[in-house]
Amino acid sequence: MWYSEQFGTIKTPRALTINSIQHPANIFRAWTKAELLAVGIAPARVDAPDSRYWNTGQEAYTFTDGEWVISYASTEKDVAQLKEQLTSKISAHVGSLLSSSDWRVIREADGGTAMSDEWRTYRNAIRAHGNSLESGVDAFASVDAVRNFQNHAVQEERYLSTYDDEGVETIGPETEIYDRTVDKTYWGWPTAPDAEVDPYFVSYL
Repeated sequence: MWYSEQFGTIKTPRALTINSIQHPANIFRAWTKAELLAVGIAPARVDAPDSRYWNTGQEAYTFTDGEWVISYASTEKDVAQLKEQLTSKISAHVGSLLSSSDWRVIREADGGTAMSDEWRTYRNAIRAHGNSLESGVDAFASVDAVRNFQNHAVQEERYLSTYDDEGVETIGPETEIYDRTVDKTYWGWPTAPDAEVDPYFVSYL
């Protein structure tokens, strides 16, 4: 992306007429930065706050270190509204996780096969985890708390795999640690009894 005080923001290369001279779109690739700058065009980047947590206002254009920086006036969103939205997402996720086994409840209620203790324990654990998350969110006192909840840093330990000459895979015992950023709205929930096991997963640290 580029910016010119004459043409404004230029998101993709296009032909331009500058000082009565028509230039083809390929000048953006063929010309050096200095050559483009000589006709008033410079690289541009957007420095925008995360719209999940900030309200954005008027644009500002600042030329620094050979590029235009497009920034926005911003104000923090209302933490109460963010908490309400987050609680709604958690509640919806509880419903989504339970929905796949609702038929087991209905079957039992209709006089059919009783739901197994394994599934009953899982469903209770889903509700308990959702209630725990909602209670935690209710105690948040700042937008930073919401941001940290939705951008939670974890380390995941996973088995490495090797292959022999015949292409047979052996998983582990060597492991590797990976840095992850997760949204706790959807992360860390109890695992369903029929969930497929990830053979590479060891633990979260």
